[in-house]
Amino acid sequence: MATLGKIRKHGVLLVAVIALALFLFVAGDLFRGLEGLLQQRGQNVGEINGKSITIQEYQALVDELQGYYEVTQGTSSFSEEQLSQIKDEAWQSFIQNELITKECDALGLTVTDAEVLEVIQSGASQMLQVPMFINQQTGRYDYNQLQTFLSEYKQLTDAGQQIPEAYTKIYKYYMFAQKQIRSQYLTQKYQVLLSKMLMSNPVEAKMSFEARSNESDIILASIPFNTIDDSKVEVTDKEINDRYNKDKEQYLQTIESRDIKYIDVAVTPSDDDRAEAMADMNEAYSQLAAAEGNTAAGNVCRQQTSATQYTNVLKQKEAYPSYIAAILDSTAVGTTVKPQFDAMTGYYYTFRILDKQTQADSVLYRQLAVPAKDEATSKKSADSIVVALNGGSSFAEIAKKYAQTSDSVWVSTSQYASMEPNADNELFISTLYNMGAGEVKALKLSNGMNVVLQVLDKKNPITKYNVASIVKQLNFSEKTYTVAYNKFSSFIAANNTLEQMEANAEKSGYILQTMPDMTANQHMIAGVRNTREAIKWLFDEAKENQVSELYKCGNSDHFMIVALTGVNPKGYRSVEKSKDIIKAQILNDKKAEQLIEQFKDVKSIAAAQGKGAVIDSLNHISFSAPAFVRATNSSEPIISAAASKAAKGAFVGPFKGDNGVYLMQVANKTKTADKFDAKQEEESLSQMNLRAAFQTLINTLYMKAEVTDNRYKFF
Repeated sequence: MATLGKIRKHGVLLVAVIALALFLFVAGDLFRGLEGLLQQRGQNVGEINGKSITIQEYQALVDELQGYYEVTQGTSSFSEEQLSQIKDEAWQSFIQNELITKECDALGLTVTDAEVLEVIQSGASQMLQVPMFINQQTGRYDYNQLQTFLSEYKQLTDAGQQIPEAYTKIYKYYMFAQKQIRSQYLTQKYQVLLSKMLMSNPVEAKMSFEARSNESDIILASIPFNTIDDSKVEVTDKEINDRYNKDKEQYLQTIESRDIKYIDVAVTPSDDDRAEAMADMNEAYSQLAAAEGNTAAGNVCRQQTSATQYTNVLKQKEAYPSYIAAILDSTAVGTTVKPQFDAMTGYYYTFRILDKQTQADSVLYRQLAVPAKDEATSKKSADSIVVALNGGSSFAEIAKKYAQTSDSVWVSTSQYASMEPNADNELFISTLYNMGAGEVKALKLSNGMNVVLQVLDKKNPITKYNVASIVKQLNFSEKTYTVAYNKFSSFIAANNTLEQMEANAEKSGYILQTMPDMTANQHMIAGVRNTREAIKWLFDEAKENQVSELYKCGNSDHFMIVALTGVNPKGYRSVEKSKDIIKAQILNDKKAEQLIEQFKDVKSIAAAQGKGAVIDSLNHISFSAPAFVRATNSSEPIISAAASKAAKGAFVGPFKGDNGVYLMQVANKTKTADKFDAKQEEESLSQMNLRAAFQTLINTLYMKAEVTDNRYKFF
């Protein structure tokens, strides 16, 4: 009873404790779920139409596209700039596909598996026109060849065997091609539907043809707007506001941007670095000049860690660096050229010409490997094959005995120019190119195996060189780097506000540069590599007029500091942000009014020249192409329009262009030799209208889709 009494006495407290415990239990799950959601959002690189794309999904798209270029371009090495382009292309392709797919879903447009298969069977896609699907005999796409590959790949997979890397790459390419074919087919269907609203007609076709085929020769008088000083023209705030409201749609910004100021310090070699580098090159020159024989010269190049690899074979001069190739013809064999510096590339170089000969550029040959249980047996068999071939035996029959083919192949000088420098390669090339047409030789390789070579033909004699070169890049030293870093760090410490940087940068030898409207999808600041951390700071953390920390970027050869000067949110730019552009437009309008008033009574080119106009002749101007005016360094569509409308001999003007006021005399009117084809013209106009409409539609859909691009956080 006492216990029950205590429970009753503290009942409210117990209920509260139990409720709190239950809340913490439930809240724990809630918080864990919220934490998981936040982590998931943190892995999103973007969003479109409310659909997120994770970093894993986006990376898969990039990998697919990179694999496509590896196959089509035959390379697996891409520069940082090329990789950035691939990433952008993957993103843009994904966005456009999402936009079109949503529209097609609403319209009931689809692409069936049967339609995709039909394209693959017929080869009616550029995606399929790649070497592995091309029949080498016909030179055309072969669906049977594709099927054979897929069958072999499936057999290897089903058997659990290790699949060759080349097979894997081709299979991934084919899977990517299927996706692209489906996407392209859907886009094509959508465009066909859109094109039915954009058909041309005979009247438009005739006008388009005449706009292109009717040409004018004119004498032009130009008065650039900059002949009137800006200070002599007044522009009021009311005029700016009125123009802004009139043309407000021009100031719609589709993505957020930043206005920044930055200092970029590129670390460059000092005078001491140059002196030390030249001393090293002089030592290398002495060693190269003293080397006896090709092998010794090659060893010097390797010991000096030259940027160019030495191979003991004759090459065409284009195989060597351009600064060396340029003086090979004028340099005698045996000469060692003293160290020189090429300012264009930043390399020091010295070289020695070991040999110079006229030799065939291309050789047609075939070969036969002669395996055996030991070296002696291999050599004996190879010698027997040489005797047999010289006696008239069939190469093909002998090859069959060794389960090899008798196929011949052409090799050219450019093909072996970048081969790996080793004794077997050098011996093989030297032997092959020194053999005569029809000659047969046995060649012993370093592994003891013998190879029988037969040269069938040689052609195109050219001059070749055997050159031992030592090439070294001029780099800054650690001391130079430290001095530059300490100097810039001291400047930042003393000038850690934007106002101080603006006041003192030039005095300290630095240039504070301005970059308006930087967007997050720009991969670099001012073309400097590895500036992603600075970009992340600008878009995730920076406040207006705040200065960043010092960033080490580039290829470890740049220092950078960035300041945020303005944020331009998505939507309509404010009149204040657009003020300079609007003011320039109004200034030009007012200058045009003044100039037209000054030249309104001018009735000849001579009179216009007398009043200060710049005179020039422009020929073959048509309505369909804007005239380029050298005096204002601009294209002026209004001139082409005015010339097309005016009769021969007419004097026209003054009239306003985009960059000046113009007067002109029509000297001649001619027609091109083109023949009018109404059907072809209508089709061309329809296609042109479709391209313009499609791009406008994609831009509109993009705006409605509320696309978010956060790739800068990850790439």
